[in-house]
Amino acid sequence: MFHLANADLQSRFRRSSLGVVWAMIHPLSFAMLYSLVLANLFQQEFKTFSIYVFAGFILWDALSSFVHLGSQSIINGAGYLKQAPIPMLIFPLRTCITVTVVFLIGFLALLIYRTGVILMFGLDEPIMTIYWAWAAPLVIALFVMGSAWATIVAFINLKFRDTQQLLMILMQAVWFSSPVFFDRSVFDNPRLELWSAINPVLAFCDAFRDPVIYGRPPEMRDWIAIGVWTGLSWLVAIVITAINDRKSIHYV
Repeated sequence: MFHLANADLQSRFRRSSLGVVWAMIHPLSFAMLYSLVLANLFQQEFKTFSIYVFAGFILWDALSSFVHLGSQSIINGAGYLKQAPIPMLIFPLRTCITVTVVFLIGFLALLIYRTGVILMFGLDEPIMTIYWAWAAPLVIALFVMGSAWATIVAFINLKFRDTQQLLMILMQAVWFSSPVFFDRSVFDNPRLELWSAINPVLAFCDAFRDPVIYGRPPEMRDWIAIGVWTGLSWLVAIVITAINDRKSIHYV
């Protein structure tokens, strides 16, 4: 599984002059572009808002990649499945390992960018705090929940190939209704209270930004939301895998 994930990473940056550096340039360039527009819209300072957007982008890129790439993971592994009786769960997990590694590279770019902004503009913020340690369990939670999502959509898309198109619409709707790029205060509206309480993307955004950007521990409500979503997601994933693991070879 790890060998396959390593092969995916090598294939992703093959024949590229910059290689894995693109995993840093990509989120940075998008963060700059969105920040230029949204900082004016929400009346925020570009230098601090760009860090906010950068953090949201790399997190959203990981979550959406778990879903989009995960939905194709078993189909893309058809060649291996036809050669040997390999457990299908390996392929969604392979994809999630690759996505998590790319996220970590983007996370490193975020830390470098944030440090540069603080030093360049002389911001009254610590470059590093002890709360950064919260990033470790968050990355683990991200991988665990992402693996469940990837497993679910991989088996569904294997039988119903239109699933991938429906997921694009669904993820776009979640993107617009989450504080990925939009200012967090928008989601404090009483009309959005219920959605904000159950939205896993919002919980991840808050739990990630609090220690990394704002220098404070994540709130318990965010961990509860993440834990509930992870547990429910894996319950569904286990059931779907148990039902379809052997039968699904006929759909490859």
